[in-house]
Amino acid sequence: MNHLPILNYFYSALFMANLLVFFLGLLAGLVAHPSVALASSPELYWKTALPNTPIPSNIHDLLHPPETSPGVWTSPDSEEEEVIPGITSIYYNAATAKQLRDKSSRSLFFLEKDLFPGATFDLQFKQSIPKHADLLPRRVANALPFSSDKLPHVLALLSVDPDSKEAREMSATLERCERTSNARETKHCATSIESMVHFAVSALATDDVSAVSTVANATAAAAMQRYGVEGFERIDGEGVGVFCHAEPYAYVVFHCHAVGRGMMREYTVSLTGSDGSRVEAIAVCHLDTTSWNPRHVMLQVLQVKPGSAEPVCHFLPIDHVLWTPRQQML
Repeated sequence: MNHLPILNYFYSALFMANLLVFFLGLLAGLVAHPSVALASSPELYWKTALPNTPIPSNIHDLLHPPETSPGVWTSPDSEEEEVIPGITSIYYNAATAKQLRDKSSRSLFFLEKDLFPGATFDLQFKQSIPKHADLLPRRVANALPFSSDKLPHVLALLSVDPDSKEAREMSATLERCERTSNARETKHCATSIESMVHFAVSALATDDVSAVSTVANATAAAAMQRYGVEGFERIDGEGVGVFCHAEPYAYVVFHCHAVGRGMMREYTVSLTGSDGSRVEAIAVCHLDTTSWNPRHVMLQVLQVKPGSAEPVCHFLPIDHVLWTPRQQML
């Protein structure tokens, strides 16, 4: 269902109420952080807060959506087409039957020893965020309740049927966002670009960061095909990073997870498909799976046990963003 007219009405209603707050905040911001306070859009905020960090292509697309057919997250009608976002992010979760059946997501998993020039992988880089989904400005996102106990109010506000699949997905997203982190993880659900940037910079304890995503054309998402590894480079992020992936909701929500130092290795991987498609993929290898659920989808697919000495890896889907401290390629 397209909620854009409702959101636009909500934007208008909020405008006058937020106008005074905005100018008061602007005045306070000018005193504390003059340049950042002047940023009047998510894109300007990013460029001001992170002047040396290019905006990843998938985020840039959200900032500049096509002019036609605007809308929000909509659930696919058929189970076979549904993409399960974030399946590699909650490491203490057991896999669902649907996750184990999802060939396109399962194909993204591999062992680090299997990454070498000339290696081949059968892959499909699906996009889970609809092309016309709304990325809300922070002032609007912050005015909308984002909690399970306020969900009935949000559903009514956005005219979402409480008995619909979309409502159930929104409820599940809120449950995941509200779940307590484990001892090795810090997480945050960002309802705006500004919120995601703030979390990543705080978690990495630096604003000198790199934000990267897998870059693939439309044909790479059209169907599963065989890709050959043309080459790869390791990203020296000191084994620390923040992953942000999209969650199904009535507007764009990113679920971000910070991974501690020495817990992973990251790579950029150049892939060429059998039809000539080229993909610059981001791959992440996890070095310590001791605390993972033995029934986690990645461990089941790769047939390894928690704590295995063999690092388990995955290519990042198109909608994911990897944040690391800025370093040079090794």
